[in-house]
Amino acid sequence: MRIAVVAANQSTVGGVETYLDWLLAALVKRGHQVAFAFEHASSGAERAVAFGVEPLVRWNLKTMPHDTFLQQLTSFRADVVFLHALEDEALDLELTRRFRTVLFAHAFYAACATGRRVRRIPSRQVCPRRFGPACVPINYLRGCGYRNPVPLLQLYSKQRARSQVLRGIAALVVASEYMRAVYVQHGVPESDIHVIPPPAAFAPDEDPPVALKPRNRVLFLGRLTSNKGAVRAIQAAALCQRSLRRPLQLTIAGDGPDFARCKELATKLAVTTEFCGWVNSEQRIELLRSADVLIVPSMWPEPFGIVGVEAASVGVPAVAYPAGGIVDWLRAGESGELAEGTGFGKRSLAKALARVLQNEEHYRVLQLGAWRMALKFGGERHLSKLEALFHDVGQASPFAEPEMRVT
Repeated sequence: MRIAVVAANQSTVGGVETYLDWLLAALVKRGHQVAFAFEHASSGAERAVAFGVEPLVRWNLKTMPHDTFLQQLTSFRADVVFLHALEDEALDLELTRRFRTVLFAHAFYAACATGRRVRRIPSRQVCPRRFGPACVPINYLRGCGYRNPVPLLQLYSKQRARSQVLRGIAALVVASEYMRAVYVQHGVPESDIHVIPPPAAFAPDEDPPVALKPRNRVLFLGRLTSNKGAVRAIQAAALCQRSLRRPLQLTIAGDGPDFARCKELATKLAVTTEFCGWVNSEQRIELLRSADVLIVPSMWPEPFGIVGVEAASVGVPAVAYPAGGIVDWLRAGESGELAEGTGFGKRSLAKALARVLQNEEHYRVLQLGAWRMALKFGGERHLSKLEALFHDVGQASPFAEPEMRVT
């Protein structure tokens, strides 16, 4: 097939780009003719998505007018455009009008005014509302995250425009059952929604993990932002080591705006913390293999949380809040531990972390359970489902008639 993948970043910023780096190489290896269009070019080769993958057509959208890109995409004769949310929603919409487009909603595309689906008043909770005009005043009444009305209205307008994109796509891919429910709530027909969880960037170990006594090594992998909860990881580690009466070794791998705050807090709370900065895929695997437990303290409903599957691939259980798609792969007492309750409290997360580390026999159960869980999220299964979907979408409307679609 001829597949055009369209995304915001060429540089590996987070989970979306890590997934695309794996996907583009896998599609080329399976014999598909693939193109990759992006809005923001990578500043260096090491962090570039699909660096060295050939043959691969690449388009930098910042270097050409929309019409030129659309002409080149037409000449490429893509059977399917696989869209991953551009910043330019007008181009998203134009793609759905001209081509058979499959959207992968990695986050709350057209489903939340702030993009976080969380409110803070009276306490931090997942928002259950459907996106709409009432979201603007509710942002202030329920503390959804914006104080300045200018960026709030800009994002609200962007999400409204994206609602038109939802009506024009040929199919919607989501990573979890939670995300399926969100888009059913927003009016997308269930038959158009396909739950296809992304795989880890590397295959699970062939053999079960070796039995280990917990060494009190806790790992956080991700962007240092308020949503990802690196601050909460430090707070939970501090409480946990107090309850266990032994020090923990916390490793934080990632960069972002909360870096300075995290460093200051770790010192203040006496949590021995190593800050690794951004790490590549090889370094990620090394860090995971040296950890006892992965802490995923996301302060929003993660659409999936692929980092947990990556950890499980090498037999490392995880600790997280029971929000969003995380519960698709984290079973309390089986593949890790979940914080109790419906909020995002530091004490409940610390107690879950302690449950992983305090008992050697229980830890062994979690090791094996995590590894077995990871076997269910393999790359071959993901690709097979994706290829079947692309085939159905491409067959539904031959390329010669893309502009006949009514949106």
